[in-house]
Formats: sequence, C-alpha cells, structure tokens
Amino acid sequence: MMNNLTASQTDYLKAIYLISLKGEVKVTKIADYLNYSKPSVVRALKNLRDLKLIIYENQGLIKMTSKGKRHAKDIIRRDNVLKKFMIDILGVDKEQAAIDSENMKHAISCYTITKLEEYINNVLNIHDDEFETDDCVYDCNSEICASCGRFIAE
Repeated sequence: MMNNLTASQTDYLKAIYLISLKGEVKVTKIADYLNYSKPSVVRALKNLRDLKLIIYENQGLIKMTSKGKRHAKDIIRRDNVLKKFMIDILGVDKEQAAIDSENMKHAISCYTITKLEEYINNVLNIHDDEFETDDCVYDCNSEICASCGRFIAE
C-alpha cells in the first residue's frame, strides 16, 4: 500500500511521526518542520485523514492511526537502510546519501529493501540501532509482519 502514497504524503507521515515522538503534533509544528505553509499542511492533513492514516480535526491535535504509524515506520526503515548502504558500503558522504535515499525510498520495493537490509545485517555483519530488525520475519506477500507488526508495502 505504501506505493500508492505520493512522495509528499510519505514526507508528511514521516514528519508527523517524528514530531509525535517529542510531543504534541499541530499544524504549526509540521509547517515549521517541513518549511511549508500552513494552508499546504492543512490540505495534506485532510488527504491523510481521508486515507485513514491520521486523526485530524480542524485546529486540533494530529494523531496517527495504527496504519499511519506502520507507514511512517516503514518509510523511516527504508530511508535508514538505504543511507546505511550508501554510507558504509559505497562510501557516499552523509549529505549525498540523505538526498539520494529520500528519492530512492519511494521507488524501491518491499522485497528489495528487505533483501538489502538482510545483506547489510547478515552478509556484511553490519548492525545499527537505527534499523533494528526486532526479530522481524518479513514476508513480502503479507501486509504486516506477524512477528513485529511492521507494515509491508506490496
């Protein structure tokens, strides 16, 4: 299902999730975080609400649904795996890796990102707290991992 979201929608979900880790999420905080106008944020929030990814009532707090959290965690996972590969294996500098992973994470399949993560962890034996597997057993034919509940995008 993540492949049905636009790049902009995934950016909003990631921002909402990261802001929520530090406290309440409001339109102003999202606008500041993404450097977008408040009217743009409100339009995006209405779309995310219609997709049942967030709970949002005009001028109120924004909360993520469980589906929205799964999407956000998957977005962050993809970003972290791609950056880790580019920085630690390819030797790409951090700034360029951040730019490239932003673009690539929207296009890469669940299957490929999972294989890349397995390669980094198991073959190269490079482990990082940024993308813990949590004993996750990914099955790209399923929507949600039975072990950890992570969202599977396919």
